[in-house]
Amino acid sequence: MIELDVISYLNNDSTLDTLLGATGADTKIYPVQMPHGATEPFIIYTTNAIGSLEENLSELSMSFNCIDSSFSTAKSIRDRIAFLLDRQDQIQNLITSTEYYIYWCKKVGGSVFKDPDLDYFHCATIFDFKYAEVARRAIDVINKFLTIPAFGTFVDEKIIFNGLYFPASITIKKVAIHADVAPTGANVTVDLLKNDVEQTRIATLTAGSRDELTDITDISYGTADKFGIVIKSIGTTEPGEGGTIEIQYQ
Repeated sequence: MIELDVISYLNNDSTLDTLLGATGADTKIYPVQMPHGATEPFIIYTTNAIGSLEENLSELSMSFNCIDSSFSTAKSIRDRIAFLLDRQDQIQNLITSTEYYIYWCKKVGGSVFKDPDLDYFHCATIFDFKYAEVARRAIDVINKFLTIPAFGTFVDEKIIFNGLYFPASITIKKVAIHADVAPTGANVTVDLLKNDVEQTRIATLTAGSRDELTDITDISYGTADKFGIVIKSIGTTEPGEGGTIEIQYQ
């Protein structure tokens, strides 16, 4: 489940560990409710699936309730979580796994209250995630397409996607760029990454255009090769925005 990737990411943050007083035996981050005998401070998280209209993405909402007898400590823990997760189109470089790939995360709500029975302050915060099931989308034996969202304004040298290992050997032949807002002043170009190295397989979206398909020199990826995409140039007047990168392969 994608929430396990998120919790693992939070557990690996030393600043959050210090705020919580976490140890190897007790991370102080618990699902649904605190266990018997748990001591403050701690975090309780819950999840909720969200319907999505986007073909290639699933959505999930996660709530984090940061609890301590000190309001300042509870708030500091909540603020650290917000720093780590409220990244929107930058989250894709933070959390990956062999099964899921998180493209987007945004803070969408929260609350502050005090429990009169336990005398604890609760600083809660809610995040929505968009993610892809990498294994499901990696090889489409019928259509042989891999569609990757490219959220936000195009940024030069930004890695859109990295860390996918195909479950079978493939050969990429074409790359299409689709933009919600067309670039102007210069072309948008992207290159493929193989094991973190640029491959000079440049695909182009011509200035003023929103869709373009490039026939690239064939490039093969084995099951041990890491696949990614990086932006190499953007429009100089309007950089271009949003859309998808489509990989066509055999």
